[in-house]
Amino acid sequence: MKNVFASLLLTGTLASAATLAAAQTPATAAATALGTLTGTVADSVSRQALAFATVVLRPAADAKNPLSAVTTDKGAFSFANLASGPYTLEVRYLGYRAPQPVAVTVGAGSTPAVALALAPERHALAEIKVTAAKPFIEQQADKLVLNVAASPIAAGGTAADLLSRAPGVLEQGSGYQLRGKTVTVMLDGKLTNLSGDELKNMLSALPANSLDKVELIANPSAKYDASASAIVNLVTTKSLKLGTNGTATLGVGAGRYNAGFNLNHRTEKLNVYGGLDRLDNQTYSTTSAVRPLSTEGQLAESSLETRRLQTNNAKLGFDYDLSKTTAVGVLVKGMLTDRTRDANSQALLSPAQQATLVRIEGASQVLSPAVNAYYKTTLGKDKTLRVSADYFSYAKNSYNDYATSSSDATGPADLLRDNSPARNSVKSAMADYAQPFQKGTLEAGLKAISTTTDNNIRWEQAPAGQPWATDFGKTNHFVYQENVRAAYATFSRDIKKVALQVGLRAEHTSTTGTSLTMNQTTERQYLNFFPSVSAQYNHSEKTQVGFSYRRKIERAQFGIVNPFLTYISPYRYAQGNPAIRPSLSHNFELSYSYGSLLSAAVSYSRFSDVINGSFEKNDATQVVTNSFANYPSADQLSATITLMKPLLNNKWQTNTTLSLMAARVQAGPSTIGIGAASPGAYLSSNHILTLRAGLKAEVSASYMSPMTFGGLAIRSSYSGNVGISQTILKGAGTLTLNVTDVFNTQRARFDVLAAGINSQNVNKVESRFVKLNFSYKFGNQKVKASQRRETGVEAEKSRME
Repeated sequence: MKNVFASLLLTGTLASAATLAAAQTPATAAATALGTLTGTVADSVSRQALAFATVVLRPAADAKNPLSAVTTDKGAFSFANLASGPYTLEVRYLGYRAPQPVAVTVGAGSTPAVALALAPERHALAEIKVTAAKPFIEQQADKLVLNVAASPIAAGGTAADLLSRAPGVLEQGSGYQLRGKTVTVMLDGKLTNLSGDELKNMLSALPANSLDKVELIANPSAKYDASASAIVNLVTTKSLKLGTNGTATLGVGAGRYNAGFNLNHRTEKLNVYGGLDRLDNQTYSTTSAVRPLSTEGQLAESSLETRRLQTNNAKLGFDYDLSKTTAVGVLVKGMLTDRTRDANSQALLSPAQQATLVRIEGASQVLSPAVNAYYKTTLGKDKTLRVSADYFSYAKNSYNDYATSSSDATGPADLLRDNSPARNSVKSAMADYAQPFQKGTLEAGLKAISTTTDNNIRWEQAPAGQPWATDFGKTNHFVYQENVRAAYATFSRDIKKVALQVGLRAEHTSTTGTSLTMNQTTERQYLNFFPSVSAQYNHSEKTQVGFSYRRKIERAQFGIVNPFLTYISPYRYAQGNPAIRPSLSHNFELSYSYGSLLSAAVSYSRFSDVINGSFEKNDATQVVTNSFANYPSADQLSATITLMKPLLNNKWQTNTTLSLMAARVQAGPSTIGIGAASPGAYLSSNHILTLRAGLKAEVSASYMSPMTFGGLAIRSSYSGNVGISQTILKGAGTLTLNVTDVFNTQRARFDVLAAGINSQNVNKVESRFVKLNFSYKFGNQKVKASQRRETGVEAEKSRME
């Protein structure tokens, strides 16, 4: 409680300081005979600020020589150094009725403020036909945006397919990286709270057709959780106007099909929406690993596994405007996933040529409901308060059966099985407050989040026909509880051509990990402060240069802190580490952009207590156990440049990204191989060609060069995709045909260099698919969609297994 009070006091102090700073007026202003006029422009119905509206100020004495300004993204405008006297104020905004001119009087040294509200012109654009289309990839001020509907290759695919070809995004181990930073995956601004196989299963179960866009945020502000090094936000909602509409999709391909239905209805005050999506796919995967033994000879392992995944997603929600300034809403979502696996693996010891054969059958079912409720209100002039509460549950039932035999055995096989239920939950409450001042904007917030993971893995064995008995070496019931209390404040303002933002986030964390099986408990408490600062110099309308710094924390995924053993093969296991500590880092970035044509960034990060994979080999049994450990420090350097060039009168949209990366773990002299490092490069290129009205073709390709860090030497990989789409039924329908990984080259190849293991590994998941997809939009396509929510459980979802 003491730490929570300190966080609240910190937020209040920053707010007071910002208010005093905004209220102070330079001494020179009092000495002038000139005045200043400020104001805001907003929608008269929704009360939302209107950005980039044109404001015209006409002096009564010289009406033919008006002054003009454009509102900021907060809808604010100002005129400085005005001569005393009467003026008329006019405002124009596309799609809104022009209001009557407003008479204002400016006095010497005065600063009057005007609030203008514009009424929407509902029929102003009825006869206008918009022929321009959004490009697939857009560079915005603070993020890169993928417009999913603009990509023929995306149709019929999944969110996982889309991320695999997003510029600068790489799949690394159990997650993703963006510009070399660990990615937090969000859905409509809400953390998915999943990791490892569970995150990949969720992304593989989410149809790309249900996504409006994907936002890639490489440098999030202090408003986001301190553990969010980089963010990928999957946005499923659209923002249109009043009425009812819906979308139906159906796709088929080799071993898979998808279907979906979404409906949205909005009146002036009420928005009700819901949808169902189903995905059914069957894929194969192969793995191989070859490593020398401590004695003479080598061990060669290989496996072939077939998995079938059936996923159903459902959501139902509403948003209701209690008044012009206040809105409430509730969203209920749920995902039900069934997965089966059938695998055969072989381990061959040479030169004796002794083979160990394993037959694996397994299944799992996951039910994950989620509830979000929010309250949003405007307090006075442009002051907003948002309060939300979230609950997320993850219930998994899983079993696997293993039958192990030798190539020369004549008796019954050795049997092994596991039953691994998991019951995890996340509860969160948060409040955010924003207030603009004459010289800046203050944002502050509080957040409390509680996470419980309860994993009870039970192993049994029956060697060579013997009765079933508990395998105490693998069985473990582990409960992990984590509570985080956070407070943040940011203050931003523009000084001539420079946009500045400073922020501070405080997080108090308490964790308790209890192994009920071994009667062991590990507790930890820590308080951290995370400052951030960013500055962007707007040299011109097209040219911007930016700098940012942020301190961050990386907490271990929940599966990493669980100490139980996970069976991979007779000679490979994985094990968690309940003593793992969080890693802290200092992150710097220098960026440059030239309009929507070119963007570039150079980033450097310095980690302490870095979390990295560890390896241990038993020379007697030849069993290798993979785990995680803290190493003293690590350095990471990356550079990215993106070129977006329209050709052939905008009929050919091109996007090419080149990333250079280097990372080194300072592991100490006693750890073999972890400190090995060599730089790497990633190149991706995407091209969309409009052949004629309604007909588009797309080609994309990517290449990853070799790279070494953290005990792994990653070898090169490349892939290519093609697609074509045609609108039909007067534009209401879209038919798409695409082929992913045309040359079937997408695979993970890496060598383990640590602990004297030196193994060569190749993992291949089925990636070449031919897919045919049809989508149909019905009803009023100018429906304003449901409000996008930012829930408080997203980071924890991304860590949960």
